[in-house]
Amino acid sequence: MLERTILRDRHERLGARLINFGGWELPVQYDGILAEHQRVRQHVGMFDTGHMGAFLVSGRESLDFLSRMLTQDVRAMADGRCRYGFLLRENGGVLDDLIVYRFSSTAWMVVVNAGPAKDDLAWLARFCPISGVALTDLRGVQSKLDVQGPESRLAMERAMGLDLSGLGYFQFRRTESGALVSRTGYTGDLGYEIYASPQAIAGLWDRLRAEGVKPAGLGARDTLRLEAGLPLYGHELTTEVSPVEAGMMRYAGKTEPFMGRDALRARQADPGRPRLVAFQIAGRQSARQDNRVLDTAGHEAGRVTSGSFSPSLECAIGFAYVRQEMTPIGTELGVDTGRQVLAARVTTAPFWKRASDDHTHEKTGDEHHGSENITVYAGS
Repeated sequence: MLERTILRDRHERLGARLINFGGWELPVQYDGILAEHQRVRQHVGMFDTGHMGAFLVSGRESLDFLSRMLTQDVRAMADGRCRYGFLLRENGGVLDDLIVYRFSSTAWMVVVNAGPAKDDLAWLARFCPISGVALTDLRGVQSKLDVQGPESRLAMERAMGLDLSGLGYFQFRRTESGALVSRTGYTGDLGYEIYASPQAIAGLWDRLRAEGVKPAGLGARDTLRLEAGLPLYGHELTTEVSPVEAGMMRYAGKTEPFMGRDALRARQADPGRPRLVAFQIAGRQSARQDNRVLDTAGHEAGRVTSGSFSPSLECAIGFAYVRQEMTPIGTELGVDTGRQVLAARVTTAPFWKRASDDHTHEKTGDEHHGSENITVYAGS
C-alpha cells in the first residue's frame, strides 16, 4: 500500500491526478503542468513535500559526528543557518543529497530525499558512536510544505501572521507555534519550506488556500527545478556518481576529513570519468532520462539524466553525463530519442534566473539545492 501525506485527501478533492512517486501517493498535476509552472514563476504556488525524510541529530558529539559523515563544513555554520551537501559512501558515490539545519552545536536536523531516507538513516546509525549522539527519525512526527514564487513572502506573512523581511537566504526560524520556516526551495525562485506537525501543515495549507494560493504538483516541480539547474536524486545524483562527475565539488571541498573524501580525490585524478553537462534543444521536442547522447560522428557519448520542455524559455533543456572532451560550452550533441536524433548544444545552468530581485545573488555561503537551491555549471 502506498504511503500518504496528511494532505492526500485534499489533493483528491481538488481533482489532482495522483501517482506512485517512490512509494508515496502524490499529485503530479491539478489543472495542468504548464499552468502550475507559470503560476509559481509569475506569482506563487505551494507543494506538498510531506514525503521528504528528516532526522534529528543531537548530543554532545553530534557536531563531530556530522562533520565526519557529511560533506558540508558544519563547523562554520551559525545557529539558524542551513547548508546543502552530500552523504557519501566510502567510494565517493552519492548516497543522498541533503540539507543540514543547525539549531545549536548539539542539535541538528538533516533533511533527506524520500526514496533513500531509510538507507540514509541506516548508514548514519552504522557509524554513529555508542554514546554522545542520538538519531531520531522525524518521519511521521512532522510534515513539510513548500511555498514558492515571487509572491511567496506576502502569502506566507498573511497566512502565518509573520514578518519575514529579516529572514535571509538559507536561514530559518522557529515560530511561536513551533513551526520551522526556512528560506529555501527547489524552484530557483523566492520561496520558503515549512516544517511542522502534520496537523499544523494541514491547517497552513487551508489558510494559504483561503489567501488564494493554488497548489502545484510533481510535474511543475520537476520543470521548475530543471530550469533552475537543480539536480534530482535518482537522475543526476546516484550511488554510481560522485560530486566530481556531477560538477558539484564546491559542496564537498572542506579540508577536514569526511566519509568518501579520499575517493573523491582519486576520482578527480581520473580523466576517463564522465561529467554532467547542461544542454539545450531548439523547439519543443525534449529528451528523456536514459536517451543516448551522440557525438557528431554518431557514436554514443553518454546518457541523458533529465529532460523537459522549459515553459519559461520555450525550448527543451536537460542534463546528461558525457565524455569529458564533450563538456565545453557550445559543443554540439545529438540526443537519440528512439524515434529521431535531436540536435543539442552544451550550455550553462541555471537555464533560467529571475532578471530582478534575484535571491540567489545573496552570498551567505550556505547555498543549497534542495532537496533544493544550488547552481550547477556545466562543463566544470
